[in-house]
Amino acid sequence: MTVDEMVEQINSALNDEGEYTIVASNESGTLTLTSLRTGEEAEITLEDGTDTLNLATLGLTAGTTNGTTTEVETTGAEIVVGSTSADTINLSIATLTCEALGIDELDVSTEEGAAEALSVLDMAIDQISAARAELGAEMSRFEFRSAQIDTSVENLEAAESAIADVDIAAEQASLSSSSVKVQAAVAAATQANEMPQNLLSLVQ
Repeated sequence: MTVDEMVEQINSALNDEGEYTIVASNESGTLTLTSLRTGEEAEITLEDGTDTLNLATLGLTAGTTNGTTTEVETTGAEIVVGSTSADTINLSIATLTCEALGIDELDVSTEEGAAEALSVLDMAIDQISAARAELGAEMSRFEFRSAQIDTSVENLEAAESAIADVDIAAEQASLSSSSVKVQAAVAAATQANEMPQNLLSLVQ
């Protein structure tokens, strides 16, 4: 059996199952299976068909494989969320354009094209849902770190206040007490200075 015949049988079986996100092709004489799914979703399961597709005759083995994948372009940035430059969160958003999702060339003008569109759109919806879940997780991380930073700022302000701020009432009371003590000391010194004169007047 030639590679082209293998490709034809596999694609025919996939289409019969309504699976259009996986395509078989002849790449320089090598049977290649390509999936529109990426990352953890990029897996292909091979099973014997009920009609003409028999993996043994194709030289293939039944099972699930996680083939090589090509990372899509992403936008991203390292966001500092702590007191040091190493304390960061990497914000990366997957590219979700029509081209990246494989839905830019869908044709629903024929029955086969509509069936293909349904399969590919289901895959695209799954990818978008996964991306939204990842963004939700990133938002939760940022909200948690934001709460931590707010708490740290509050604690630092309280510490600064305890060190630098003056308790006006306590300081006013201390000033009044010191003033009374000074006045009492002055009065006592005055009386002590007058005592010799009083004694002399008595002797005279």
